[in-house]
Amino acid sequence: MNEVQRIAFVCHPYHRGGVTRWMADAAIAFAEKRMDVYFVTVEPVTEFHSAKGRETLLHLLSREPNIVRILKAKAGHEFEFGTAEYRAYIYRKLLVQLPIGTPVILSDDAVVWAATASLYTSYPIIGVLHADEEQYYELAEKYYKQASSLVCVSSRVNKTAHERAPQFDAGHIYTIPCGINLPPVAENSKSNNVLQLAYVGRLSDYQKRTGDLVDICALLAKNNTPFHLRIIGDGEAKVLLENRFRAEGLDHCVTFYGWLSQDQVGIYLSESDVLILTSDFEGMPIAMMEALATGCGVAGTRVSGIEDYEHHPLAADCLSVFTVGAIEDAVNKINMVAAVPKERRRWAARKLAESEFSMEVCLGKYLEVIEAIQVTPISAGGEIRLSPLKLLYSNLLSLVRKMKVGMK
Repeated sequence: MNEVQRIAFVCHPYHRGGVTRWMADAAIAFAEKRMDVYFVTVEPVTEFHSAKGRETLLHLLSREPNIVRILKAKAGHEFEFGTAEYRAYIYRKLLVQLPIGTPVILSDDAVVWAATASLYTSYPIIGVLHADEEQYYELAEKYYKQASSLVCVSSRVNKTAHERAPQFDAGHIYTIPCGINLPPVAENSKSNNVLQLAYVGRLSDYQKRTGDLVDICALLAKNNTPFHLRIIGDGEAKVLLENRFRAEGLDHCVTFYGWLSQDQVGIYLSESDVLILTSDFEGMPIAMMEALATGCGVAGTRVSGIEDYEHHPLAADCLSVFTVGAIEDAVNKINMVAAVPKERRRWAARKLAESEFSMEVCLGKYLEVIEAIQVTPISAGGEIRLSPLKLLYSNLLSLVRKMKVGMK
C-alpha cells in the first residue's frame, strides 16, 4: 500500500484537446487537495511549427500559479524536429528530478511513454488509454511489463486492453473517465421554437465524421424542423463543410465559431438543446461531459464512451445514442432528446455529469489506483546520457526537417 502524497504528470508541450486539458486540470485539482504535484514538460522557446496557435501546457497551468511544481526544459527546433530518442532523453533528464517512488501519469505521446518506461523501477507508471484507437493499444502491448496500472476511459477500451495485453494483471486495469471541472449552473431563459444544436470538436471526416452534420441538418430541414447549429472548432474539413451547407441552402442555419475559450464554449452549450456527436470512434468525449454539465442534452453515436451511458437511469431525459452514419436514426434521437421538457432535460443532464464526470469523482478513483500500486521503487541509478554521435545526428536531422518545413 502506497502513501498517497505525491503524483506527477508527464506531457508534450501543447494543448491538443481533451487529454491535455484534463492533465492540466487534474494536476491543479490534486494540488488543491494538498498533494505534492509535479508536471513534467518542455517550454518552447519559439512557437513550434506543429502548434498551430494552440496553448502550451504551461499556459494552462498558469491559471493557478505556483500550485503545481513544474519540471521543464527549454526546447526549440532541435526538440520538435529531432529524433524520438532525443526527445525521450530530454524527458528522462526531467523525470529523474522527481522524488523516487512518485507515481507518474502519462500523456498520449509515444515518446513520453518510452522515456518513462525506461525509469519504471524508480517511478510507478499509470498509463492512460484515452481512446478506442490503435495507437493506445500498441502502447499497452509495448509497455505493459513496465506499467503498474492501466487506466481506460471507457468500458470498450478496457475490454480491448484486456484482449491486447492479456499478460497484464487484470486487477490493475481500471475504467475511469477523465474528469472535468463542473461550471456553475447557468439559467437558460431562452425559449423559442428553433431547435438549438451544437457541435464541439475537430472538424474532420477522419474519426469525427463531421460531414454527417450536413446530412443531419438537411433531413431536419426536409422535415420542416426549424433549427440553428453552432459549430465550435476547426480542422481540415471546415471549408468543405461550409461549401456543403451552402450547396444545401442551409448556410443561414449554421454558424462557424472556430476554437473558443472553455468559458465561451460553456455559455453556448448552456444555450443549446442538443449537442450532436457523429464520431466513428472516441475514448470518452470531453465535449459530451461539458455539454451535460451545462444542462445540454446529447445525441451521439454508439461508440466508446458514449455507449457506456446509453442505459444510465438519467439518460432517458438527456442522452440518446444512434448508429454511426445512420442519418435518420440520428435525427430521430435528436428529436427525442429535444422533446423532453427543457427543465427536466437540463436537470437530468447536470445530475448525470455530477455523478459520473466531476473532477472530484475522477480524482477519487485515481487515488484508489495509486493506493493499489504494489511495486517497490528503487534508486534512479546513473546519469541520464545521450551519446555525442546520436546527439549530432538528431541535431542534423532537425535542421533538415526544419528547412523542409520552411520551404513548404
